[in-house]
Amino acid sequence: MSLVQASEAARLSGLTPHQIREWCGRRAVVTADVPPAGRGHLALFSWQTILALRVLNEVHQRYGVEVSGWRMAIAQLQTLLKGRSFPSLWCAVAVFPNAHEALLKLEGEIYTKDVCLTVSLRRHLEALATPSQLLVEAQLPLFPAMAVRR
Repeated sequence: MSLVQASEAARLSGLTPHQIREWCGRRAVVTADVPPAGRGHLALFSWQTILALRVLNEVHQRYGVEVSGWRMAIAQLQTLLKGRSFPSLWCAVAVFPNAHEALLKLEGEIYTKDVCLTVSLRRHLEALATPSQLLVEAQLPLFPAMAVRR
């Protein structure tokens, strides 16, 4: 798994460096893949964690939720994203029945709870995948090279 530093994670997630420090450090709402280990050892983030940060940022901006209240739901979302491939999430939505739970569903799948908050991952994945949106060189460390055979 390839990881990027907090400054790059801030840029890719659409957050400010201050928000990254607050959300991933002081408030510990989102956990970095590799936590900082003292002075000079920066936190490192995977594309899955950056995706979770983008989702949390959308929920915060669009609905005005207090991010610290969503710690459990975002932790559960991070767990669900681990080990998933980038293309497998293309038609997925993050479903939040409440501030303590998260589910991953396909866009057309019916969710049976009465009320829930859903966030499509497509726009966030496009932002991570589109060269015009972000510098390609900045994205390369997030996706390890794979051998292709016939």
